Amino acid sequence: MTDKPLAGQVALVTGSSRGIGAATAEALAARGAHVVLTGRTSGALEEVEGRIHQAGGTATIAPLDLAQGGALEKLAKALSGRWEALDILVLNAAQLPGLTPVSALDSNEFGRAMLLNVGVQAAIIKTFDPMLRKSDRARVIAVTSSTARKPRAFWGAYSATKAALEALVETDGLEVGHNSS
Repeated sequence: MTDKPLAGQVALVTGSSRGIGAATAEALAARGAHVVLTGRTSGALEEVEGRIHQAGGTATIAPLDLAQGGALEKLAKALSGRWEALDILVLNAAQLPGLTPVSALDSNEFGRAMLLNVGVQAAIIKTFDPMLRKSDRARVIAVTSSTARKPRAFWGAYSATKAALEALVETDGLEVGHNSS
């Protein structure tokens, strides 16, 4: 078995400028994948890219706001112009709305969280589906939360968005014949 089992594969990791996204991107690169890093902060993306390169991996940064109109289409056009297929899609970008009782939810904040945590994720899947279908073994991985399945007081808004994301990705997996869980 090789120490680079993902060699020759391309991975797109959203929200990869810090935290779980950065760690995921670095782990994929360490296993040989070329990682496309997305996030809103160029400097933070450059730091992650630097760590990947220093460790012997490869990465490309794509600073963007996923919720901005046209951003996904531009990204897909750039990626498809460079690579035929997308092998791994990691849906990590998310917004944590304020922790509050459900009865006190701010509808605007909840709407923004639903837009990014569910609506934008659906748009990402749709936009990159053609490239994923060209992969021999495409994987769509959603970073969710235990609160999606086991609610916790004051986490209602976040839990709802992550439960919806899980349902969305699992359904997509069934529809394209891949196991996405």
